[in-house]
Amino acid sequence: MRHMPLGLVIVLLTAGVAFAAPSNTDASCASCHEAVVDGFALNTHSRIASFETPGGVTGCASCHGDVSAHAQSGDPADIRGFGKNVQADTQACLSCHGRSDKAAFAASAHGGEVACSSCHTIHTRKSANSTCGNCHADVQAQFLAPSHHPVRQGGMTCASCHNVHSAQPGALAVEGRTNDLCVSCHSEKEGPFIFQHEPVEEDCMTCHQPHGAVADNLLQANEPFLCLQCHEFHFHAGLEARPEAPVFTVGGRQYPNVLGAHGYQRSFATKCTQCHTQIHGSDLPSQGISSRGRSLTR
Repeated sequence: MRHMPLGLVIVLLTAGVAFAAPSNTDASCASCHEAVVDGFALNTHSRIASFETPGGVTGCASCHGDVSAHAQSGDPADIRGFGKNVQADTQACLSCHGRSDKAAFAASAHGGEVACSSCHTIHTRKSANSTCGNCHADVQAQFLAPSHHPVRQGGMTCASCHNVHSAQPGALAVEGRTNDLCVSCHSEKEGPFIFQHEPVEEDCMTCHQPHGAVADNLLQANEPFLCLQCHEFHFHAGLEARPEAPVFTVGGRQYPNVLGAHGYQRSFATKCTQCHTQIHGSDLPSQGISSRGRSLTR
């Protein structure tokens, strides 16, 4: 039978104590703040070893400083508190997290207005999405639209797309074009295609709302109104049109009413994607039906 070296056993046992054992300070704090200390025990910070902190201190004192005066007086002024000074709160967190990608937070759009503790709770856990919604209620409301990304269902979080610690306002989780973020999940829409739809190369948000939309598929508007913002109206290939058809107005321009009476509907497309099915791009023309010598291609 092989035996583990005694020195290694001591190291492992010591490490276990360093990570798991509550300090006497924490026990003292629990006499008044039991719920807070119990919540902290479930947090990642409670498992940090003393050698991993700048001051070699763990538990309550690692963030709140020397708590002895406060323990005697009970006066909040005798302990380092949070929520009064954004810069001081942020620096307290960056004393440990300054060696990571979080170091850019101080220079970020969030850094000047909110502290780390405005979004992160050390003692308990909160939903990331509800945390963002505290300030970004207008964006959170967009996820109530009929078509939306599955944030409310738990399929993704705000951080799936956004880098909240970046120094760049509105920074996304993937550096580069907005489209680079979108195709990181929707790779089948990227191409390359012989017949390329320009918004796929330029900006997906030309056609799509990123958070939620009334129109299907997160579109900015329903068809054909969305398509007509860039494309000229045309008749169905190979079908006669009635010039006296009812009209509707988009952007000050009049177009035949594609949703009008039955007598006109055969001549006008009700949805562009009925014919142009590969709207993001394809390697074949999207419409090859002859129309008096002409062909509707992308």
